[in-house]
Amino acid sequence: MPGSGNPLPKEILDARKRLGLTQTQAAVMLHTTCRVWQQWESGKRKMHPAFWELFSVKAMLNARITK
Repeated sequence: MPGSGNPLPKEILDARKRLGLTQTQAAVMLHTTCRVWQQWESGKRKMHPAFWELFSVKAMLNARITK
């Protein structure tokens, strides 16, 4: 999931959908608002690479826990 630099809006959207999360659920994972998540997915705001990495790590941990 993570790459270097800011993720593209499509990468953010695809990652969230792949995990089966709503925008609100994804935002809660990163301690942000749904509105900020929507801005990241629409390209109105760039997601900082640190948030992308945190989202990726939490997604991997969640996958391990649910197995």
